[in-house]
Amino acid sequence: MEHLAAEADRILRASNTILEGQHFVYISGDHGAGWVNKDALLPDTHKISRLAQLLSEAIKDIDADLICGPAVGGLVMSQWVAHHRQLPSIFAEHGTAPSKDALRPPFMLKRGFDSLVTGKKVLIVDDIVNTGHSIRQTAQAVRSAGGQVVAAAAYCTRGNCGALEMQVPRFVHLVEFKIPSWPAESCQLCKDGVPVNTKHAHGREFVERTGDATAGSAPQ
Repeated sequence: MEHLAAEADRILRASNTILEGQHFVYISGDHGAGWVNKDALLPDTHKISRLAQLLSEAIKDIDADLICGPAVGGLVMSQWVAHHRQLPSIFAEHGTAPSKDALRPPFMLKRGFDSLVTGKKVLIVDDIVNTGHSIRQTAQAVRSAGGQVVAAAAYCTRGNCGALEMQVPRFVHLVEFKIPSWPAESCQLCKDGVPVNTKHAHGREFVERTGDATAGSAPQ
């Protein structure tokens, strides 16, 4: 496992995916000072495939019938992992009902995917876990459709939550970057007037939703 994590760490650092010292808003609504910029990786299918291959190796002991990822970023990684595991792949996506606690509506299974998970053992695969929000809601969607969530996996986690918080039996990851986060109402960065980064994470949605006049684009 250590050699898998070491190679994944090299791939992420060589791709300049780690952003620190700015003000970011996460999909859960929490704020923090760092972000793992997966968009820097997505165009490079070789690197994405290799990360998925490493993650597939790390979870080779997990018995699953199909793989489900949260859209959008988790969709890419979950399909690549499914390819390496030779399993079917589906994804959860945001619904239309508004959420009072998060920036986007809850995840749900559409496109007939709900019928595919009924009675199946489902492995949830994401790319980067910030607060566990996406995996937790994807797991809820799978269970609501009659599927059994056997585990969750991601190539990177910020270390803010584990299997218990994500409501899954087991969580496997390759790389961990410790980046703390806080609820928006107690965010010191907000109190200090540090501009929200609207290029990465979900800062633009936060600014549009709150109309916060003090928020703006962070230095590029």
